[in-house]
Amino acid sequence: MLWSRIRQVLFLSLAIAGFIWPVYYLVQLITEFNCEFTSSELQAFDLPLFVSQVWANSASSFVAADLAIVLVLGLTFIVTEGRRLQLKFWGIYIALTFIISYAFGFSLFMFIRERKLAESLDSAEAKA
Repeated sequence: MLWSRIRQVLFLSLAIAGFIWPVYYLVQLITEFNCEFTSSELQAFDLPLFVSQVWANSASSFVAADLAIVLVLGLTFIVTEGRRLQLKFWGIYIALTFIISYAFGFSLFMFIRERKLAESLDSAEAKA
């Protein structure tokens, strides 16, 4: 039970960091291009340019390729574990991954998963 609590605190802390840290850089990107969150500004966002900058050099390409593989693995894990544990709204973590960041969506999923596992263990111990 103690280790479950420790993991829950760790996953929740990582979810908070996974929200704050990437959003900090997103705000920098937006201010760098003097963008605002209006529909016309968002439509003018140059996605191909953004993607080309992600793959701009060997160092960023290495990180992007590595994270792309981890993203696919993580999303597969969210789907299979969400179904296996019958988590409600498990698909929201996939949406949060693309809306905010993978660090946030996956960490939050792991926090909720750990809580569900702890609840299952508690109810199994109560029945015994």
